[in-house]
Amino acid sequence: MSEYQGKTYQDAVLKAQQDLNKPQAELTITVVDPGRRGLFGLGARPVKIEAVVKKVVEPATPTLSSSPEEVAPVQQEDPAEQTPQLIEEPVATEQPEGNPEGAPDGQLSPAEIAARHEQNLHRMSAAATKLVDYLKQAYRALGVDVSATVQSSGAKDVTIELNAPTPGRVIGYHGRRINAFEVLSVAFLNYQGVKDAQVTLDSEGYRAKRAQTITRIGERAVTDVIASGQAVFLDPMPARERKLLHKQLEDNPNVKTYSQGREPFRSVVIAPK
Repeated sequence: MSEYQGKTYQDAVLKAQQDLNKPQAELTITVVDPGRRGLFGLGARPVKIEAVVKKVVEPATPTLSSSPEEVAPVQQEDPAEQTPQLIEEPVATEQPEGNPEGAPDGQLSPAEIAARHEQNLHRMSAAATKLVDYLKQAYRALGVDVSATVQSSGAKDVTIELNAPTPGRVIGYHGRRINAFEVLSVAFLNYQGVKDAQVTLDSEGYRAKRAQTITRIGERAVTDVIASGQAVFLDPMPARERKLLHKQLEDNPNVKTYSQGREPFRSVVIAPK
């Protein structure tokens, strides 16, 4: 009994017949390894069989008295119809990390995405609790006794409400103090393992009131630009307020907006088109 292999079962049988020099032979086939195609060729294994000659089928030679119709064609058994024996189950291979079964190559499965999202939510929740304590201590060092409460949190964002008997001392002149604490909060979360976090600190509805003020500032600036034909340079603003202005004026046919300067002194410029 000899062993042969090929990409498919038929290839392996053909090689066995050729090697045994018995093209018309009936073979007894035993499958040693059914093989596998693999993923894009990775992990592919050839089909392995063991073959032994069972009998040789000689073609019938017609006699002089025989007519062509009387000569029966030789029936050959299709190797594909033979019943393989001793078929072993393919060995299960481990799925590579980051490419679970059921996910396209190079992508995460829905289950893995959900698990990672849940992990990020847990990390942010734990870090936000520590951030609340940090803000209380920092404001207390400035002589302001505040209470801090997490209003909402996601995988990459958190909103914290700060309350105190004197909200003005929490917010600061033109919001400079509360904006500065937002910058510190982002750095604090980064130290806790939450990268690229978005932090919103609010007190007594300050953020909503500030958004209305920014809208009025943009409207007045547009009027000045159209009347004078000159660009208007606004005071430095945090990124959130600059984005609000850009969004407000992006469809205005008369003016264009852009930012200039470096943080924390970056400001919005409103210029004629």
